[in-house]
Amino acid sequence: MKGQITFAILLVGLSARAQEEAPFKPETDFEFKLDYSFKERLVQERADYEAYDPDKKVKSSGPLPYLKTELKLLTLAANEVRVKIINNKGTTVLNRKATVGTILKIDWGFSDDVKDQVTSHSYTVLLMSDDKKIQSRITLHADSDGTFLVNGHKRGRL
Repeated sequence: MKGQITFAILLVGLSARAQEEAPFKPETDFEFKLDYSFKERLVQERADYEAYDPDKKVKSSGPLPYLKTELKLLTLAANEVRVKIINNKGTTVLNRKATVGTILKIDWGFSDDVKDQVTSHSYTVLLMSDDKKIQSRITLHADSDGTFLVNGHKRGRL
């Protein structure tokens, strides 16, 4: 049992290292769009009494900014046949065959939640070969100050 746990930890570590070592996909090979809209946040049940907390943000009951992104694959290398998207929590969001023209849509959620890092604030798009070796990657990251980065380059603000 102990050996299995050690082996699993080793595999996770090697997988993370492989993601970091894979080269960034050139920005000319994909098209990126930030898609803002406004949505109502569902009102949650309120307590009868709530203690005053000066650090607590006032929640709006009106429409709030909501973030979605689109990533279109313009060109693929001959060995890039699969695409996998993983969030900052290590959860696989999407895993499918990659083709030229594929549009990858990511629903980030309310922009305040993304900035506060309550929801996923970072995604890694991995382009893989048939044998699941990572060929290239695209990183999408929202900083807590609202700066939006694609492969480490500023591409907008939330």
